[in-house]
Amino acid sequence: MAAKARLGIGATLRLAVVLMATGLAVAVSAAQQAMAHPHIWVKVRSEVLFENGAVVGFKHAWTFDEYYTIMAIDGLDANKDGVYTKEELAELAKVNIEALKDFGYFTFPRLKEQALTVGLPREFHLEHALKPRAPEELPAKPESEVGAASSGAQAIKEAAAKPVNVLTLHFTLPLEKPVLAEAEGFDFSIGDPSFFIAFEAVQDAPITLGPGAPQTCRVLAEEPKAPGPNPSNPGDLMAAQPAPADLTISISSAPSWRLACKGAG
Repeated sequence: MAAKARLGIGATLRLAVVLMATGLAVAVSAAQQAMAHPHIWVKVRSEVLFENGAVVGFKHAWTFDEYYTIMAIDGLDANKDGVYTKEELAELAKVNIEALKDFGYFTFPRLKEQALTVGLPREFHLEHALKPRAPEELPAKPESEVGAASSGAQAIKEAAAKPVNVLTLHFTLPLEKPVLAEAEGFDFSIGDPSFFIAFEAVQDAPITLGPGAPQTCRVLAEEPKAPGPNPSNPGDLMAAQPAPADLTISISSAPSWRLACKGAG
């Protein structure tokens, strides 16, 4: 299972940090190029957790892209039955959770722009699924020659028949200290400052309010913002490195939300 550790999302980032720490120009250049474009894509769905009228944490369900999933599950089907159970994925889930600690679990809550501390995650596991390929994931149909159009239609049909492998990481992340729901200025973002991993909110209700949420509360999407830099986090050290001249994508933006409850402020 040691080889599987290389596929943990946090462990992958750790490797880039180690390369940069050597001070070798070639390693730094390679790490900067890694920053320029994401290497892992994650769809975010999360729930804000409440107890006794206060926010106490988040329940995350993050779905990884097809290519990361295929690499990550390789060799993990112990009984060769074609099904990847929670038990077979348990060690990989543990690798990911432990490695994510160095990066604040890519979850950045704030109260009046002051960073809040999160605790250790619990109730974590990986879930594997096969999902139909979305229309935007299918190859484009040629519109020129009749033969090409026919060939393109066949390619689309074949691609549509092949389901997509996806892994979803589920975990509960508590706040170190609860925050009153009606406190002014509570917001949070989910993302990677180095843009090695691209986080994107799912289109359908990416953030929900858990049981016990005050009826006056709602969650509002905000403009993407940069998670607050923390010199003790390797991910932030990566983000602080000079970016390549051809970098055209913001490496610091992250999906962000604000909790709005009647009476706040």
